[in-house]
Amino acid sequence: MQNHPLVHTAWEICRWHHERWDGKGYPDGLKGEEIPISAQVVSIVDVYDALTSERCYKKAFEHDTAIKMILDGQCGQFNPVLLKCLKELSLQFSKMFTNETDDNKQYYEAQRLSDEILKEKSLPCKNYSQHVIKLMQEKIEFFKMDSGKISIEYNAISGWVIIINGNRQILCQRDDPKFDIFKLFEVSSEDIQHIRALLDQTSIQNTEISLQLMAKVENKRQMYDLKLHTLWSTLKKDGYIGIVGYLS
Repeated sequence: MQNHPLVHTAWEICRWHHERWDGKGYPDGLKGEEIPISAQVVSIVDVYDALTSERCYKKAFEHDTAIKMILDGQCGQFNPVLLKCLKELSLQFSKMFTNETDDNKQYYEAQRLSDEILKEKSLPCKNYSQHVIKLMQEKIEFFKMDSGKISIEYNAISGWVIIINGNRQILCQRDDPKFDIFKLFEVSSEDIQHIRALLDQTSIQNTEISLQLMAKVENKRQMYDLKLHTLWSTLKKDGYIGIVGYLS
């Protein structure tokens, strides 16, 4: 039983979820990637739960306050990649915890995810944070070739999107999956359909699309060249997990 993957992961969490990224945790003073990813994740969850729960010596913090305290380093140091994930998923967490949920549904979903993770050979053999870093490197390589242009970054899971001009000024930043970014930049319905059709044809082997479209950016309406690069993950089987791109 001790060699069962779930038991081993549980043991890692129990022993090392109080370790910290900078090596100032306990009991073994592990640092950085020496800490198993399972323990790293539970460590952040444990801190969030402590902040948002009422105690005899304090009142519960609001969700946004707790997230800000964790991101600002007020609760110790954590893996920067996991902090980025926490920031991007913050809105989803807030909705998840404020809505009434079916406890049985949550239990079976958690069980399904647990089984899927244990079957996935990349976890825990390959650290999840290393996978995220690989995606970040992919983004950097894409933008490195096209610096100075209007950049686009979209997270298909959380709905988070940011658009930055060539002077590194934010033109748009939203984390609402229902937000219509095409409407903001006055993109025609024909161009929208064209973009979506091309994106539907992308795959892990065929990641990029290019087209021309009319859009209004910074009060200037004109034709732009749009290039989009889809990001893929073996952890998500039903499509890309994000998009990076640029307008020129």
